[in-house]
Amino acid sequence: MAVLDVPGARLHHTVTGSGPVLLCIPGGAADSGVFAPIAGLLAEHHTVITYDPLGISRSTLDDPGEEQRIEVHADDALRLLDSVREEPAAVFASSGGCMQAFELVSRHPGRVRTLVAHEPPLTSLLDEQPGVDPDELSHLHREHGIEAAMGKFMADAGFELDAGALPPQMRKNFEFFVVHLMKMIGGSTPDYAALKASGTRIVVGAGKESAGQPAHEAAVLAAGLLGVEPVCFPGDHGGFAAEAAAFAPLLREVLDA
Repeated sequence: MAVLDVPGARLHHTVTGSGPVLLCIPGGAADSGVFAPIAGLLAEHHTVITYDPLGISRSTLDDPGEEQRIEVHADDALRLLDSVREEPAAVFASSGGCMQAFELVSRHPGRVRTLVAHEPPLTSLLDEQPGVDPDELSHLHREHGIEAAMGKFMADAGFELDAGALPPQMRKNFEFFVVHLMKMIGGSTPDYAALKASGTRIVVGAGKESAGQPAHEAAVLAAGLLGVEPVCFPGDHGGFAAEAAAFAPLLREVLDA
């Protein structure tokens, strides 16, 4: 585990393997540990960077109450890439991490060779949007605790989670997500024209087992807006962790195409 000093914060990250650089961006309240099942498999062919995003787990902020901005998260992803190798890299992003990845590609065209965005939560594209309201979740958090807020979020997103069984660090991460990250992620709209003009090859992934869930359906629609066909990956929204042995070969195939 290494530490990269960035403006106002420290990014804890791990670099493993050798070969072309692959940055893995987690989503929501997840930290670098979410990629543990697949990182070793990918490191057989890539130099894999995993990290805790700002405010999550070990990546501490000088001002924990500071408003989080998508462009700052994107620029920090660029700093991580530059700290390892200054050449076009690949990025694999999950869920809300896709929003940082889209911003990275838009702001720094040419820096990312291939982006695989797995189930970006662009639920504003859906005709019937799920009832995920950041203000409502913040209210639930204040009045009834993190279990109530995350229970509501997971139900609206079509996921299953026993919030009461969360370890202390994940509870802290979920609180930071509800209070600081949800509005940032939900309020970020990709610049589809800039993405298509960036020169980056963009692949949108959707889980075979998550059909019908908002993030899966939104991913399919986002792929259409980008003019690409979605790629079906093994498992559900978190298939890269739960189905790592099946997920990794397809991801490598996509990255090498």
